[in-house]
Amino acid sequence: MQKKNENAYICPFCFNTVDLGNIHYQCTNRSCTRLFVKAIDAGKVENGKTYRSESEDEEIDVENNTFLGIDPDGKDSVRTKQHIVRNSTGVCDICHRPVHKRLCPVCHSPIPQKAEGGKNIIFIVIGARGAGKSHYISVLINHLKNSFAPEFNAIVTPASDRTTSKYREYYYKRLYEDGRKLPPTRTYENIKDFREPMIYYIRFPDKEESNSATLAFFDTAGDGPDDRFPSIGFNSFLSSASGIIYLVDPLQIPYVNERIKAENIPKPSYDVSASMSAVSEMIRSSMEIHPNEKIPIPLAVVLTKCDILLKAPENEEEEKVLLDISSSVRMPRERGKIDHDNFRQIDAELKEYLRRSVSGDFIDTVDGFEKHCFFAVSALGCNPEGSILNRGISPLRVEDPLIWMLGCYGSEAPY
Repeated sequence: MQKKNENAYICPFCFNTVDLGNIHYQCTNRSCTRLFVKAIDAGKVENGKTYRSESEDEEIDVENNTFLGIDPDGKDSVRTKQHIVRNSTGVCDICHRPVHKRLCPVCHSPIPQKAEGGKNIIFIVIGARGAGKSHYISVLINHLKNSFAPEFNAIVTPASDRTTSKYREYYYKRLYEDGRKLPPTRTYENIKDFREPMIYYIRFPDKEESNSATLAFFDTAGDGPDDRFPSIGFNSFLSSASGIIYLVDPLQIPYVNERIKAENIPKPSYDVSASMSAVSEMIRSSMEIHPNEKIPIPLAVVLTKCDILLKAPENEEEEKVLLDISSSVRMPRERGKIDHDNFRQIDAELKEYLRRSVSGDFIDTVDGFEKHCFFAVSALGCNPEGSILNRGISPLRVEDPLIWMLGCYGSEAPY
């Protein structure tokens, strides 16, 4: 198995491994951009036309445009008023003053403080089409800021202004202010805003040696960004993660789908087990892990829309696929700590539920991960009537997978 370079930094935007001794910077001195443009016009900058916009106060960010798949010369290209320093000296090549705003040299996304030592842990959320990924991401972000953070004395911050504006525009406003379901998952080709993940950092300032956790939210159709960035594949994206939250819609499981009675039931999917197996094989291939060895990436398998599984059964067939009235999912966890006992009870119950409703092969694949746990969550808390959320939003246990995953990293655990 390949060993990770502890001195390298994995960019949570493009998932390239970055040498922190060979990065780019951005100078906050606004006059440097104008001086840089003048140097271009005077022919003093190599390949200067590549960075020249029609404005004297802006330069074209070629690397970020390439990352987002945007034509650098097009009208929608990304431009910046802050001069980009394309060397690793830490000194602006225009004003010759120290610069401290660090950028990934591949995609020009920000590199946070304390990124050294490879201590930044990155959790990703993936799931098949229709698993409720958009609603889960939207509600989890809001829940982290308004419930998780005060409960665990944590600080949750977006990595960039683009993350803030994207969450506000495409998620929070529609769901929380307009009270409407989110539209079907966007595709990479349709909306350029979704070519970049939303990144949030979680820190626990009261803990002396607490590392930051990074949440990378890719919300596009399908399981992953294999067509999103030409520089990486989905297998590299998965194997670079510190933890994977894998969403499964129980209503798409044929055994459940045939028996449950509810509105808005999706079509059954016969790829639940195959998709999990494909994820496992891609990680093993990328990390060169032998079939008899365990995958060292924590995996949380999450049943979404579990509010429907908790309803009262209407007949004997439906009773076979619903969670019992005594289900551990109904038992509240102890607040302010990692409730290992509660999580173990839920894990054991759902493991047998999925063994019976999906297959033993599915369970065997999950068991191939050294650390794994099963969870049940509900982002909305109810089954919507059409597109309007008449009963509001009442999330159920959406933070559980993240709390468990933080616990897999010792000193970063919120207890």
